[in-house]
Parts: sequence; C-alpha cells; structure tokens
Amino acid sequence: MRLKNKSFILFLLLIFCFIASGASAEIAIPDKPYNHVVDLAGIIDANVEAGLNRYLLELEQKTTAQMIILTIKSLEGDSIQDLSIRIANDKWKLGQKGKDNGVLLLVSLQDRKYRFEIGYGLEGILPDSLVGSIGRQYL
Repeated sequence: MRLKNKSFILFLLLIFCFIASGASAEIAIPDKPYNHVVDLAGIIDANVEAGLNRYLLELEQKTTAQMIILTIKSLEGDSIQDLSIRIANDKWKLGQKGKDNGVLLLVSLQDRKYRFEIGYGLEGILPDSLVGSIGRQYL
C-alpha cells in the first residue's frame, strides 16, 4: 500500500513538472541574423523589407550603430520587455562592444505590442520621448 501511494505521488509530481515546463514556452528566436529585418510574423512586404535592410545596412556602415527589426506572431505569455532585453543583450548582443550602440525594434502581431530596446550608447540620441512618439505615430 505504501509503495502505491509513493508511486502515485511521484506520478503526480512528474505530471506537474511536465505541465509546468510546457507552460512557459520559449519563443524560437534564430541566431543573430545577417539582415537587419527578421520578419517571423510575415507582416512586412518583401519590397519594404529589402528597402529597410538596405537603409539599416547603410546606417550601420556610416555610424556603426546597429538596428534590427524583429516581428513575431505572439509573445506566448512572455513580457515584451523581458523578451526584448534577452534578444538584444543576451542572444544577439546588438551594437558594437564598448559603444553599446544597438537598437532592437520588437513587434508582436497578435499581442499588438512593440518595444524599442535602445543601447546606453544611443540613449542621448534616441530618448524615450522621441522613440515613444515614433512608435505611436508609425506603429
């Protein structure tokens, strides 16, 4: 009888761990891209994407500032702030080392949210007020 109870409790714990691990699904973010636009949500027209890639490459070549636009279908329950920080700082390490001059624009289609993650080296050029008004006007 005791063995059955222990087995049952162990079984319940395993099920709980399995469910809990699946509850916080990680969004599959690719390795740092070569292009400046990563349209995982499929919402950017091919011509617009090509133009943005050319413009952002030219910006990087002239200023060394690096900007990547990432669209996703859903945050899958994650916070847009946490996800953008993980991508910009941990996964892709945007910007030049020592200059911290990277920018990530993360857009989540189904959640209807966006976030600019600005490196410290660009905060004087791109203050929150300016970035906020750009987002409200164009996104």
